[in-house]
Amino acid sequence: MRPERRRAWPAALGLGIAVAIATASALGADADLGQKVFAERCAPCHGETGGGDGPAAAALSPKPRNFRDPDFWRGRTAVQLELVVKNGKPGTLMAPFAGALSDAEIHAVVGYLQQTFRPQSH
Repeated sequence: MRPERRRAWPAALGLGIAVAIATASALGADADLGQKVFAERCAPCHGETGGGDGPAAAALSPKPRNFRDPDFWRGRTAVQLELVVKNGKPGTLMAPFAGALSDAEIHAVVGYLQQTFRPQSH
C-alpha cells in the first residue's frame, strides 16, 4: 500500500466513527423528542401506553386508535402515519397537527410510535 493511502485509512475510519456517533446521538434526540410530543399531544386521547384509552377517550366517538393492536400495523408505513398526523383523520376527532408541530416533531413522534408500539416481526 502506498504511504499516502496508509495515512488516509485512519482518517477515513475516524470520520466513519464520528458519523456513527453523530447518527446515534441524533436518533436518541429524535426518540426523546418523539416521546415528549407523544406525551403532550397524543397521550390525552391515545393513552400513555398507546391503548386508545387516554383521559379524553371516553368522550370521543369513534374511539382513538389503539396502537397496541397488531392489526393496525399490517401494511402501515411511516409516510402514511406522518400524513395522518399532519392532516388529521376525516370522520374522527383526530385533528391535523400541521402548523402545530414541525416536520421534525411529526417525524420524531411517528418514529416513537413505530419503535414503541409496532410489534416486532419474528
